[in-house]
Amino acid sequence: MTVMTASARSRMPSFAIGIAGGFLGLLPWLLTGLRLPLQNLWATATMPDDMPLALLPVNQYYAMQIFALLLLGGVFSGLAVHLVGRRRALSAWPGALGVLVVHVIAIAQSFAVVGAGLRDGSESTIYLLGLLGGAIASALCAQLGFWMTSRRSEGVAAFAVALAAVPFATWISSLVVAFTGEAFPPPFLSELVRWLPAGVVGAALIWCGIRPAWRLIVWMVSLLALWVTPALFTAILYSLGSRVMLGDFREMLAASAQLFPMVLAEVWMPVIAAAVIGVVGTVVRMLVQRSHGGDQARSMVPGDADRVGVSD
Repeated sequence: MTVMTASARSRMPSFAIGIAGGFLGLLPWLLTGLRLPLQNLWATATMPDDMPLALLPVNQYYAMQIFALLLLGGVFSGLAVHLVGRRRALSAWPGALGVLVVHVIAIAQSFAVVGAGLRDGSESTIYLLGLLGGAIASALCAQLGFWMTSRRSEGVAAFAVALAAVPFATWISSLVVAFTGEAFPPPFLSELVRWLPAGVVGAALIWCGIRPAWRLIVWMVSLLALWVTPALFTAILYSLGSRVMLGDFREMLAASAQLFPMVLAEVWMPVIAAAVIGVVGTVVRMLVQRSHGGDQARSMVPGDADRVGVSD
């Protein structure tokens, strides 16, 4: 019987976590039944229920959802590796490999299906390659998210969570719609998508803390990202959602650039909410830690201070 080495024992659970996290990221789409959205450039007239199955909702209107599905797979896996790694030795790179395997399979299968069904022409080629490039970029962001969240440093991991807050709201929205259907979304969903990122960023800032001082940079960049990302998503979706502009990259860029500052002026309130949550939560956390530290000091018997290295 072959005895499993300690190195192998640290790799196999991590790889399994990566696989599970990758599929967890795809969960909102898996629950819908995987039926490919209707395509404007499809070669033949097809009813929605007759569209082929795909592991990703390849469609320009689903661009941000694809980004969220892939990104969150990396973030979920990284957080799991971070938490499990506190209790046992765990290699990180097999987890990243597991996420990558899921994403390569999902991207390859989905775009093979779409490529086989689109009509011939340069417009279809631009459409397919544009979405494929976006999916690959999303998978690379998922790898970055994994490596940041799996780090031992709570500051780096919390920063990654804060950056993923807006895509996480998109992921939650997709999960809710998977149960309710797109035709009848619950009335609270739009407000949830608006305010949920503020709660996630606020919680991440509490986890991050303010010591050492460089973590204050994490606070500033996280709050800035919470302000900019929703406006950026909205501007990108606006340009991708226009059939008139689709393929005219100069016009798409101009339309996004025009809309971006307008949306930016409207989405600042969640930033204030996140900052308040972060500040209040951090103060409470520091007070609790100080209280526990005082209780431990009072419970020490004479001579304990010398044994644990406490000095005047």
